[in-house]
Amino acid sequence: MLRVLCFTLALHAVLGGNLVEVLQSNGQSTLVGLVQKAGLADALTQGTFTIFAPTNAAFAKLPADLLASLGSDVNALANVLKYHVVQGSVRKQDASNEAQLDTLAGKKIRLNIYSHNNEVTVEGSRITDFDLQATNGYVHVIDTVMLPPEGSIVDIVAGASELSTLLSQVQSANLASALTGDALTVFAPTNEAFSRLGSTVLNNLAKDPQLLKEILEYHVVPHTEYSAGLYNREYVRTLDTRHDVIRIGVSGSTVYVNNGKVLKADIAATNGVVHIIDHVLVPLRYLGSAIFGKK
Repeated sequence: MLRVLCFTLALHAVLGGNLVEVLQSNGQSTLVGLVQKAGLADALTQGTFTIFAPTNAAFAKLPADLLASLGSDVNALANVLKYHVVQGSVRKQDASNEAQLDTLAGKKIRLNIYSHNNEVTVEGSRITDFDLQATNGYVHVIDTVMLPPEGSIVDIVAGASELSTLLSQVQSANLASALTGDALTVFAPTNEAFSRLGSTVLNNLAKDPQLLKEILEYHVVPHTEYSAGLYNREYVRTLDTRHDVIRIGVSGSTVYVNNGKVLKADIAATNGVVHIIDHVLVPLRYLGSAIFGKK
C-alpha cells in the first residue's frame, strides 16, 4: 500500500498535478480565475480532458466590454471556456491539418498545420506551448481567446452590413451553396470595394453570370488560411475553374491580397474563415478585357 502511495505521489509530481494545478503552475491565472468563477474547476478534475489555454495576455486582448459581459454572465462565460476544452487526450503528435475536435461547448474547433513556418493553430489561434501534461490530460497554451463562430461563411457574410453587396452578388451567381463546403477561406470585399469598380463594370458583370461566378470564386481558397499561415510572396490557388492564383503580401502587421488590403482578418466560421478586404480581386487574364471597361 505504501509503495502504491509513493508511486502515486511521484507520478503527481512528475506530471505537475491535475489540469487546474498545471494551469496554475504555468501562470494562467486569468483562465484559472474564470474557470473557478464559472464553477468548472471541479469538473476539470473529473475525467480526462485537453485544454487549449489562453494566456493572460490573450485575455487582455479581448475588448473590455466583452470581458466584463462574460464576467457578469456565468452561463456565457462557461460556454466560452468549454469551447476551449476537448474530451480525452490530444497531443501535438495527434494533430492533423483541418482536423476538427468536438468541444464541451458542443461546437467543433479546427486545427491547422502550416509547415512553411512551423505554426499550428486552433481556430486561428497560435499554439505557443504544447503537451503540458497533467495527471488527467494535456494543456496546450494559445495566444488568443477563441470565441464560438456566429455561423457558417454564408451566415457571416449575411450578418455583416458592410458585405451586403457581396451577399447580393453571391446570390445572383447562385454561389451560396458552394460556400457551404468545409475548410474554405473567403477574402470578402466590402460594399465600398464593389463601388470602386464603377457602375459600368458592375452592369457588365450583371449581364454575364458565368463571369460573375468566376470573379467571386477567385475570392475563395479551398483550404483554411488563417493569418498565422499567410506569408509574404505566397501564391494561393483559388476555387475558380482555372484555379488562378492570388498573391499574398505581408508588410509588418498588414496583409495584402493582390492589390487589396485585409481590413479585418480571421473571422472564424463553422466551415472556415473570412478575411474582409478593401478591393475586388480580378484574375489577371480579365484585367484588360472589355468587361472591365478596357478597349
